[in-house]
Amino acid sequence: MDSNEPFALIDCTLARCALGRTCTNLRELLDAVRTVPDAALEHHMMRCALDDHFELYEFPNDLARWCWDALGDEELGEQLGLIDPYQYPSLASLRTTLANVIEERLWGLERVSWCQPGLELHLIESSVIAYDTGERFPTPTALVESMPRLPPRALFYHVHEARRRTAGRTDDFSDWLAERGADASLVAKLRAIDFYFLSLNQLRREIIEIFRQASPDPEALAKLTIA
Repeated sequence: MDSNEPFALIDCTLARCALGRTCTNLRELLDAVRTVPDAALEHHMMRCALDDHFELYEFPNDLARWCWDALGDEELGEQLGLIDPYQYPSLASLRTTLANVIEERLWGLERVSWCQPGLELHLIESSVIAYDTGERFPTPTALVESMPRLPPRALFYHVHEARRRTAGRTDDFSDWLAERGADASLVAKLRAIDFYFLSLNQLRREIIEIFRQASPDPEALAKLTIA
């Protein structure tokens, strides 16, 4: 990457496709985790963060949320909510871990948990469609000042998707700053953000706060309004 190249802002959207399959109990969820296409597992564990309503939920993925809300299984909901898919080298290893957690929970239950009618988990597969906004930020300062107004889906693309797309499994912001000779501690802090457990707006706040702490002139960044 050319160290003088401006940061290109990429936004994204989701192309969704219903599988025509639902889960009403824990056994069906276990079977789904074992057999659904990779794109469905990716959607319900990672891309669900792009759903507009997801800011309202405490859990970072659909499986944890459904177990807690629909099945009333708080223990399993918490267990699934702690599984960070970005820490796994492959979807196959993630799938195995999810299946093992659910199966172990099933063994410990006297009866299988069912959901009420209308609360079924409707399985969806999706793919990310990225597009260039045409917006460019020539300097780190310009990038920082743009942060409060960046579309949440652009944050998803440049942080979440970048962890699977880039060779170093890092985010696009820190990579670009590193190429421009930014302070190593700033780059390290950006890469250390536990982004999976944050909503996209919480992620935005975390990034801005890191920039504020790293700035030699904090007052210059104090004017940033966090959405």
